[in-house]
Amino acid sequence: MTESKTDTVADRTGELLKTAIITAEEYLRAEVITLADPRDDTEALFALTRSGAVPLPASSFDDYRAFPLHRQGTAVLTQLPSFIALVNRFKFPHSAIFAVDEFAHPSLTAIFDYHPDNTEVGGEASVNDAQARRHRATYAFPLSKEWQAWFSRDAKPMSMGEFAQFLETQIVDVSDDPVSAWSEQAQAFAKANRATGADAIATPTRLVDLSVKFKIYETAESCEAVNLTSGETEFTFVSEHKAADGKPVNFPKLFSIVIPIFARSPVFYRIIARLRYRIANGKPVFWYEMWRPDLTFETAFNEAVADVGEKTGLPIYLGLPEA
Repeated sequence: MTESKTDTVADRTGELLKTAIITAEEYLRAEVITLADPRDDTEALFALTRSGAVPLPASSFDDYRAFPLHRQGTAVLTQLPSFIALVNRFKFPHSAIFAVDEFAHPSLTAIFDYHPDNTEVGGEASVNDAQARRHRATYAFPLSKEWQAWFSRDAKPMSMGEFAQFLETQIVDVSDDPVSAWSEQAQAFAKANRATGADAIATPTRLVDLSVKFKIYETAESCEAVNLTSGETEFTFVSEHKAADGKPVNFPKLFSIVIPIFARSPVFYRIIARLRYRIANGKPVFWYEMWRPDLTFETAFNEAVADVGEKTGLPIYLGLPEA
């Protein structure tokens, strides 16, 4: 039987199509090669594609290992004893802790696989001693509710009702200790403000009484002064605050609170505050001014960091680690 021309063309077309597919597959198929870093001969796998050499990610092999090459991840601890315990579990001799002493967001970060110290005097350690810094633990110091309450109202005027409501919740923080029980620095501050007498320091009971029973009367008198030489006249106004009985107002100057700076901390700190008032629209307005709360915070933070350093035996650096 004679083969038709149509059959010959069909067979030839199929052969050409198959050849084209094979050629395309060979052209598009990526070739895997090994390239070496000219600096230290470290080898890595690359795939040669139409777009060029593409590195194969090392993570491609992670699912096939019995164990990971490195410990990695960041543990987030919510209590300081747990942070210390975890650091002691995973620390190496070259591990390090970084402390951020930011007033609003203090924190600690432990890096277990941190770089070792340089091993040569006047030189640098081998590059082989560098660590990956992949394994970490962090702890964000939670500020106590007492600290947040007092600090949030610092130097902010309050009406008599607002002041009474605030004290209703926070009065347990106010100390009844006399000035003689304060630190030397606090006593010096009281002396500088002429607040060494008992009447000058507000006790918890007296603060509550002021917030609900305080009555004050403001009187104003004008005075006229004439310069006999020039004939100029000068007027001055004198304002005086008196108690209900007509006597001068005996208003306390200072009070102290004793509170923890960090939540769940067993350590309490004394903070001195000036007590202030003014008359606005015939009504008293109260506020207080905390004396150097930043110093109190710094003391609490430094003591907590020193405790971590003592219990872990690791160096602590103030600041952030390398990104």
